[in-house]
Amino acid sequence: MARSVTNVVVALSALYTLVFGVWMWGWPQSFAEYVNFPPHEHFLHDLGAFHVGIGIALVAALVWRDAILVVLVGLATAGLIHTANHAMDSHLGGAASDPYVIGAQALVAVVGIVLRARHLRVSGAKEQAR
Repeated sequence: MARSVTNVVVALSALYTLVFGVWMWGWPQSFAEYVNFPPHEHFLHDLGAFHVGIGIALVAALVWRDAILVVLVGLATAGLIHTANHAMDSHLGGAASDPYVIGAQALVAVVGIVLRARHLRVSGAKEQAR
């Protein structure tokens, strides 16, 4: 029973976080008006990116039980969207290198996902062979 309730809480939290994250990222002016927040397009794009990353990590936690894999999936998701933010918002400020530096971190997370998934498959195959 506790596991089912926990899964529902995680799923609802993922939905809530993803909806608000997509709203912040896709329609920052609308979100700023809704929360009576001074509009700052780039800040809300970044906030949306991190909300989406957390939401995806919550969904991943329902699929996989490996904490490292789940965290890397959330980090990579947020990082890739954050990279896009810095590329599309370059006219709002920041350093020209921002998309590359942030993108490199996101790619490191993607490499981590591939390596961790491979490790888990190999470990699982060895365990089943016993």
